[in-house]
Amino acid sequence: MTDICVVTPIITRDFRDDSQLNGATPTDCNVTTITLQHGPASVESAIDEVLAAPGVVDAACRAQADGFDAIVIDCMLDPALEAAREAVTIPVVGAGEAGLRAAAKFGGFSVVTVLQRQETAFRRLARQYGIDDNMRSVLGIGVSVLDLERARDTSIEATIRGGKTVRDRDGANAIVFGCTGMLGYAVPTAEALDWPANRVIDPLINAIETAYLAARAGTETDKDDHPYPDRKRVAGFEKWPDLSDLMAVR
Repeated sequence: MTDICVVTPIITRDFRDDSQLNGATPTDCNVTTITLQHGPASVESAIDEVLAAPGVVDAACRAQADGFDAIVIDCMLDPALEAAREAVTIPVVGAGEAGLRAAAKFGGFSVVTVLQRQETAFRRLARQYGIDDNMRSVLGIGVSVLDLERARDTSIEATIRGGKTVRDRDGANAIVFGCTGMLGYAVPTAEALDWPANRVIDPLINAIETAYLAARAGTETDKDDHPYPDRKRVAGFEKWPDLSDLMAVR
């Protein structure tokens, strides 16, 4: 059995229906989802990313200590992805990096996300991952992360409208959702667009599959690219004991 720890970098529990993962992951893959004790209610901005970062690294350290085979950062903005990779040796998959790269394989793609304010962040990530030439557009549906499940039917309708816009207006050949809270939106969106299912990427499922394959292949984090941090005195991080231990001077 391959054990995957999904780190959801927010303090809000039950913000989506994770039962939708049942049957969507490999049968020999055990997925455990954890939320943060300290951090933001949702991640929709650069400030939210900063607030989530200590908890993400702390959770990554704990996941490795608990024997997990790989980690998924359950957010398309990839908060603390590079920092988590510095902290551990097991694979750390960012839902954003994995999802954007999967979409780029189809050539021109678009991100259909929650809020338009995230466009700058997704364009920055596309440049960082070397796929900005493939990105056709970023379109927000005007629904916050925490409203995706509360208003699921209307949110799916808005996602389908957004998908048709980026297909017809922007020439997108594929779509990746800009929020892992849109779990389960891919099938109705692909059907409405009359596209093969693999051209509408559900980022959480994609990230779990990526982490599973990395763990099965025995992949480890490259410590030449992501060396452990130098230990030094830090203050104010007592609520993140694993992170504090990582940095503690001995």
